[in-house]
Amino acid sequence: MIYLFTYGNLIIKYILPDTKMNRPATSKAKWAGDSPRAYNRTNVMKQVLETPGIDRTTLSKATGLTNAAMTRIVQELIDAKLLKDVGQLQSDGRGRRRSGLAIEETGGYVLGISILAFNSRIVLSSITGEIIDSLPIEPTELSNVQQTLDDIAQMALSLLDKHKLDKTRVLGTGVAVAGYLNESGDVLDPSYHLGWPAFNLERSLEKRLNLNVVVDNVNRCIAVAESRLGSCVGVQEMVLIRAALGLGAAIITQGNIMRGHANRAGQIGHIPINRDGLLCSCGAQGCLNTVASGWAILNQLGLSDKPRTGPGDLKTHKDKLKHVLEQSLAGDQNFQKVISKSGELLATHNLSLLHSLAPEIIVLTGPLGANTVYCDAFKAALLKGGVSSKVITNCDQNITASASAASALALETYVYSPSFDIQPLLPDVQVDDFQAETLIL
Repeated sequence: MIYLFTYGNLIIKYILPDTKMNRPATSKAKWAGDSPRAYNRTNVMKQVLETPGIDRTTLSKATGLTNAAMTRIVQELIDAKLLKDVGQLQSDGRGRRRSGLAIEETGGYVLGISILAFNSRIVLSSITGEIIDSLPIEPTELSNVQQTLDDIAQMALSLLDKHKLDKTRVLGTGVAVAGYLNESGDVLDPSYHLGWPAFNLERSLEKRLNLNVVVDNVNRCIAVAESRLGSCVGVQEMVLIRAALGLGAAIITQGNIMRGHANRAGQIGHIPINRDGLLCSCGAQGCLNTVASGWAILNQLGLSDKPRTGPGDLKTHKDKLKHVLEQSLAGDQNFQKVISKSGELLATHNLSLLHSLAPEIIVLTGPLGANTVYCDAFKAALLKGGVSSKVITNCDQNITASASAASALALETYVYSPSFDIQPLLPDVQVDDFQAETLIL
């Protein structure tokens, strides 16, 4: 949407962000009070990220800005070392050769941290989303919150020191966690996966790292990563299901993460399907977790009978599930039968949800999402149930891993957002308080 208003003798064009490109998927991105230039700058950064080599004239047409306004914004981003010229493009047919633009890989960095019951990791990413380095997190005692956070912070800071990065160019940290935040988005609720009590994880890491930190549920982080940098770039309606020992989901609608009441949207593993069924980890009976998850597969094979598990039990179950999945791909028909039925039930019991949401794309990830037996059954049941959405699984694509997804969350929140303050990155020059985009009529 475009508003025109006057400022002195100028006609000012205020461009509200394009819904398809600029709506934040996270709740922490700050929109209120941002200047028109900040919105337009975000538009330009995202266009260049998605279309490397794009020229200024094409950018002007795509964003609705005048060539003069585009020239100023691009020069500002080049001065901040966030964009770079990538050489002359082909002639525009009138003898002029346009210069293409790309994101400057060394212009900024973010950290991504995944904190899961196992396979936790820290990654360092450039602002293009490229992973530069990665470290596994191996806490001495996961349930010891203070010690684990101290270990994570020490490893993260050592990663920055290893690459000798200017701290002003480290623009933020994203954290993908096995748990949900409270309604305000500040406090991590008690996580039985980690054995952690409720506390402010964001603030705890900010104090240790002295960096901006944004935290979200791991499923939501992966959904953000896929819709911004992965296989679903530009998709506005998406449902992502992560099938592991437990089941979880993330829903993107109109480009935004659906959070639901009390920030609880996406807990499909606790959809009730049989009130007289098996006990779920949440304490209720007959949840979807008890028939379609990794734990359900182990239970049906007689390899587990404990739905309420702590970090130690989860590690044991994870190893058992890995063995079962490997043997199913090697031809074990008994394992295949159980896995196939679980994949079918995951789809069947989500048909109402999927028909109601009508997503453009359904993404199935997690260890079960990488098993062809489970995926094939899931897809077949969706097709039989009349779901016409495109389905992408870990069998078809490399769905973003959790730590990389956390870095994508940081990029979405702190870089490709109007809340991004680029002034500390600019050369030491005087900048006017009011910078307007002029419209030539």
